Amino acid sequence: MSSNNFAADIHIELHDDLISEFGWETEPWVSERLERVIGRLNATRSGNRPPLIAHSLSLPSCSAFTTPTTNIYVSRRLMEVLSSDDMVAMILAHEIAHHDLGHLDLFEGALKLIPRGVGGSLAVLTFRLFEDQFYGPEREAAADLFAVDLCGKAGYNVERCIQAFTKLEQEHLNAGDIDGVYGPENLLDPTDPHQGSTAYAVQRWLWIRAHRYLPLHERRARAIAHYEETKGGSGASSTEAQ
Repeated sequence: MSSNNFAADIHIELHDDLISEFGWETEPWVSERLERVIGRLNATRSGNRPPLIAHSLSLPSCSAFTTPTTNIYVSRRLMEVLSSDDMVAMILAHEIAHHDLGHLDLFEGALKLIPRGVGGSLAVLTFRLFEDQFYGPEREAAADLFAVDLCGKAGYNVERCIQAFTKLEQEHLNAGDIDGVYGPENLLDPTDPHQGSTAYAVQRWLWIRAHRYLPLHERRARAIAHYEETKGGSGASSTEAQ
């Protein structure tokens, strides 16, 4: 079996496992919004790239992820939290970025390590472990900025797109994940005399590596700053249904 066929088989199996365990979301508004937004973003992407397909699964958490195939997966819970096309566009554009920036090319040599014949939960966990190893905070941060640009080029209201981070912050805070929003709690005390020290910098670096993402509050601030720097050629108002 060729390596291409092997990789295709793995991802077909992963897709089937996800559908079997979690099931499609069948409510019309979910599929309609995903199809509308992913279609608009696909039409805006540069180069001769295969169109990506967005699916919603009945996952209990607010999550979105993609694979080296053309599939992007968004949880039903996340679709409920993101109350506009603009915010959904930000999430989908982030996943598109991993494709268009070549981040998923890193998975090619690791595909053979994905176990065969496992259930959806284990398949997702295994893929998440590969993401932790190959993506890293730098690529996640690059995907955020790419998403800002792509949303602007697609004519979405970028300020509303960036509100997706605010929604995610609220979800994390409601779940008690203060660190996920603001970073390590002990690094946030402005009265600590050791603020800005090398030890603090090292702890922050280790925390970011362990969590794979920058804190959500910082991701939102970076997205806003990037938009402010580049909005002369983007940031048009969205005409999609809210």
